[in-house]
Amino acid sequence: MSAIHSYPATLRTAFGGTAAKVVRAAGQVPVTISRPGKPSLQVQVDNKTAEKINAEVIHLAKITVGTDTVTVVRSSIERHPLKDNILHIDLIEVDEKSEIKVDVAVAVDARNCPGVKAGGIVEQRLRKVKVKCPAGAIPDSIGLDISNVALQQTVYASALTMPAGVKLVTPPRLPVLSVVITRGMKKVDDAAATAAAGAPAAKAAPAAKAAAPAAAAAKPATKK
Repeated sequence: MSAIHSYPATLRTAFGGTAAKVVRAAGQVPVTISRPGKPSLQVQVDNKTAEKINAEVIHLAKITVGTDTVTVVRSSIERHPLKDNILHIDLIEVDEKSEIKVDVAVAVDARNCPGVKAGGIVEQRLRKVKVKCPAGAIPDSIGLDISNVALQQTVYASALTMPAGVKLVTPPRLPVLSVVITRGMKKVDDAAATAAAGAPAAKAAPAAKAAAPAAAAAKPATKK
């Protein structure tokens, strides 16, 4: 797992859409920290810190508000659809020792994949899988080596190797990826199949033409 970074924040005293606009106008980003069984904690961070959270935090982080520090798991980060600046950050407070369910990215290693070397491509269906593990031990990703996967083979979630203490929650029969043939390969295969199917007929045609005169010669003459 990656290092757990700590970020400073200040409490927000005004809430709602209008208050959020005021916060953003001052170069700050509203942050909501959901706390199970408790009221949410409303804080704000500056734009630079918000970008750091987006770039550095894969799962866990610590938010410091005054003398208090809260351990959080990343939930969602909302960006402006046109300007691309961060509008809002959602985090969830967790106990590092408690078990939680979280989505973890699947990192595929296709460098030695026979199917890829044969010209196929990896069609990844699951980018993330859900796992259960202690909050303080969430892996950054789950590795998947496909060095034994041939063309037109599918790899299922059951093939993923979980790190120690991590349990797969995603159904094991869900397909993670397939190594498929490209359109170019399919066209070549179709052309080859067509040529192979037409070859016997082409050879048989001259033989049929040669057999016709011989059959005519062998036919007995009719009496007048």
